[in-house]
Amino acid sequence: MSRFDGKVVVITGGGGGMGVELCAAFAERGAHVVLTDAVERSVRSGADELARRGHAVESLVLDVAEEPAVAAAFDRIVASHGHADALVCAAGIRPVGRLLDQSLDEWDRCLRINLTGVLVCARNAARHMVQRGSGSIVNIASVNGVRAVTGVGAYNASKAAVISLTQTLAAELGPHGVRVNAIVPAQVDTPMIAGDPPEERRRREERIPLGRYGTPREIAAAACFLASDDASFVTGHPLAVDGGYLAFGFRPAAFG
Repeated sequence: MSRFDGKVVVITGGGGGMGVELCAAFAERGAHVVLTDAVERSVRSGADELARRGHAVESLVLDVAEEPAVAAAFDRIVASHGHADALVCAAGIRPVGRLLDQSLDEWDRCLRINLTGVLVCARNAARHMVQRGSGSIVNIASVNGVRAVTGVGAYNASKAAVISLTQTLAAELGPHGVRVNAIVPAQVDTPMIAGDPPEERRRREERIPLGRYGTPREIAAAACFLASDDASFVTGHPLAVDGGYLAFGFRPAAFG
């Protein structure tokens, strides 16, 4: 298990289903975790859940796309702890609607949180990391950014852009000792998809060679690897944690 003793790890979207598991995984490995979320209720519930598991985390309300607030937050974190070693960008939304019908306001909100929020947080974290000559950023993308799913076009576009943004950041920050990678999950059991109809879930599971959805803990384990020194020569990489979803094309009936 990779260790983060003495390291400060900032996690956006930390009050959500995946975010709490990300915070727990890093805390279990010795990190000082800073949980951030845009909704105060989510910040409180996430911190309370982690406290029940025995993890004391620092928490704050933060809108990831508000650059002055994000810059001030990283300044405070570095002033308090001396450094910010890793950032995991997990904040995101998934509005549902066909592109012909979706309002531009909804489209803009999705890109603002899912894409602009990653840029704003990544570059404000990176400014401090560059000064130290080290750091790691992990962005949560999606298989939807590689392969389209109808009805969630804004989400698809935002996640495709996150993958591209990750690679550009990696190229620009690599000479300064800062690594940037992305995780590309398939369906993961989180509250975001809890309302999907059972028939839709069954059809999705048929597209995953391992035959099931992933768990937030599995995504968290991948994030810990990418953020750790174990991945010291890994940057600009979109790591598929998808049960084989992107590798799978078609299963002939004769082969089950």
